[in-house]
Amino acid sequence: MTPTEQFFDWLEHAALSMWVHGESMFAFPLILVFHTIGMGFLAGIGAVIALRILGVAPQVPLAILEKFYPVLWFAFAMNAASGVLLFIGYPYKAFTNPVFYVKMFCVALGIYLIVRIRNEVLRAAIMVSGQSAAAAMPRHARTLAILSLVSWAGAILAGRLLAYTYNWLHVGFKGGF
Repeated sequence: MTPTEQFFDWLEHAALSMWVHGESMFAFPLILVFHTIGMGFLAGIGAVIALRILGVAPQVPLAILEKFYPVLWFAFAMNAASGVLLFIGYPYKAFTNPVFYVKMFCVALGIYLIVRIRNEVLRAAIMVSGQSAAAAMPRHARTLAILSLVSWAGAILAGRLLAYTYNWLHVGFKGGF
């Protein structure tokens, strides 16, 4: 066994991992529920902001959408915590699956874009609240919004595929797409 395989074998047999993937009948489904709720809020708020930038519901002021960011960050924290627990439950399955890296890339890109949208679009709308939303919006705002929608859709799609695809389920137990 390689040192990496030894580490994952140790992690898979740690008490927390055993609890997540087998000892408790409710642990894995409950963690998955929290992960799903967190992703719903995170991707949902991101989608609402992106769609508003793209022209949906023009009567809603852009500046007001910044008030959703505390909920967005709470949802991200809930997803990060539940995601770590899901990873600990099946570390080798995730680590050896290219879909996991696609999901992580999409999540990182989504967070990066939501921060840029806040800093470059929503805060600009707050500073020029007397002007029209179109005048306050930077030229690249639509591009950021479209990329944000694509990144969250990619994260959700890759997350669902993770449940059904794997190269290795556990150390020493080969699987396949």
